[in-house]
Amino acid sequence: NIKRIIFLGDYVDLHGQTNNIQLYAKDLTFLYDWKIEKELNSIEVINLMGNHDVYYLLGEQVPFSIQNLEVFFSVQQLLQDLNLQVAYQLDDYLVSHAGFNLLFDPKEWHFKPFTEEYEEELEILANAVGYMRGGGDMAGSPLWAHFRELELIPNHNYPKQIVGHTPKESIDISKNVIGIDTFSLYIDKDN
Repeated sequence: NIKRIIFLGDYVDLHGQTNNIQLYAKDLTFLYDWKIEKELNSIEVINLMGNHDVYYLLGEQVPFSIQNLEVFFSVQQLLQDLNLQVAYQLDDYLVSHAGFNLLFDPKEWHFKPFTEEYEEELEILANAVGYMRGGGDMAGSPLWAHFRELELIPNHNYPKQIVGHTPKESIDISKNVIGIDTFSLYIDKDN
């Protein structure tokens, strides 16, 4: 009996698809309709935000965003409709897109759907990119952290975490921080 499904973000910006308008509309509409269907069947669906999603919520077009401006703002609305949030507390595990390292602690607003009230704070998370991801910060935010950063400078207040963002060859549940991004992506070139 499934009671809850948690998505870890990055719903958009598939590499090499920044001009594939059909893909964006089709995938996000499918996800939204699927979420509504599950919720009508008493299954809670939590949508966390990833580093690719955050720029749409902030209204900032970046190089890896969809290039068509009209579609960009349509994607923004679809992502807002999914009620994205930064983190979710699942029993004693903190769940987020990339993880909370020593530099970041969860705040109350991280556990609620994003609203414009927290736009400035979300900008900070969007711009905190560590060296391992090509940024200039010591380590990345919960949207940008590299899995290795969680190992090197762990957040001792939240030792148990489930994260995505950094592709792993397999899921290792024997550790306190569990990376579940296996980069299992299939592209149907005919559709």
